[in-house]
Amino acid sequence: MGRWPDPILRRPATSFPKDAIKKDPLLLTNISNKLRQTARENGAVGLAAQQCGIDVSMIFLDEPGLLGGGVRVGGGSFFINPRIVRRSPEEDMKVWKERCLVLPPSFTATVLRDATVEVQYENLQGETKYRTLRGELARAFQHELDHDRGILIVDHVSFDELEAESVVMRKIEERGHEERQSLAYQRFLG
Repeated sequence: MGRWPDPILRRPATSFPKDAIKKDPLLLTNISNKLRQTARENGAVGLAAQQCGIDVSMIFLDEPGLLGGGVRVGGGSFFINPRIVRRSPEEDMKVWKERCLVLPPSFTATVLRDATVEVQYENLQGETKYRTLRGELARAFQHELDHDRGILIVDHVSFDELEAESVVMRKIEERGHEERQSLAYQRFLG
């Protein structure tokens, strides 16, 4: 898995052609198993393929539902070529404190996320699906979609917050921060 400041984390993921999903199901099975395993080994709620150096627009979310003894078997949701098609009104946005596996463990960011998002995506069989996510799942999806677009939670914070964290982080993030921050705050659809 990439770790900050690895440039792979800044590269937007490439869409997976829908016809290729059906042509090569083994490839998607391998990628999905890798994402699920990596997320669980790191205690993550979700993971984008791009974080693992896999240039495919794909997100894994590990949904609630631990089985006996805290062991999760299978499960979770995979979103291929994910996009938000509807958002809750701006006045319903929620404030979250977030951490990120790829950033230094001491770094936290206060971010605004939509309370509810409706997403369109392809499943592992190549079928187009729609799903409404709320609360923590909506937050986690938006966090992973940021990764899919090459955006990190550091792009949601001001330079003052970066300086309080680390002079090194501020220096590395300075170039292009304003543009990335603008992208981070876009409430795009599609």
